Amino acid sequence: MDYSFFSAINGLAGRWPWLDLIGKFFGGDYFLFVFALWVILLWFYKPLRRQVYLGLVSAGFGRAVIVEILKRIVDRPRPFELETGMSFPSGHATIYFALAFAFWGTRYFWPFMILAVLGATARVFVGVHYPLDVLAGAVIAGLTVFGIRTLFKNRFLS
Repeated sequence: MDYSFFSAINGLAGRWPWLDLIGKFFGGDYFLFVFALWVILLWFYKPLRRQVYLGLVSAGFGRAVIVEILKRIVDRPRPFELETGMSFPSGHATIYFALAFAFWGTRYFWPFMILAVLGATARVFVGVHYPLDVLAGAVIAGLTVFGIRTLFKNRFLS
């Protein structure tokens, strides 16, 4: 089933030049930096500083610790690799969704969630991840944001 979804999404690549350009932008590192920069700029709006901190800490911890441990344990090849690789879970998706989940309850949540889904889907479109990889990244992000919010609720994030 994972491969079927991968084939359906990735199979759209190469059909329309305009879609390829969009997919490459959202599926690449530039979008990750644009998304993170947008979140960082919200730090200047004082009522959202806690969400910015929560998003950045959750994204950093989720990506650098949880994702790296799981990548080494699972050792799933990327779609374009045959034997070794570190596809599962998606680090990009973990970052996207951590930044979005941190803004739960604010007017930025849904726009960020849409961007996270777009970025994660684009990672499948460009062929560097399977759908299960990005879904796992979203779950890791949600659990990480929830865990950090709960752990530091009375100290920094209340």
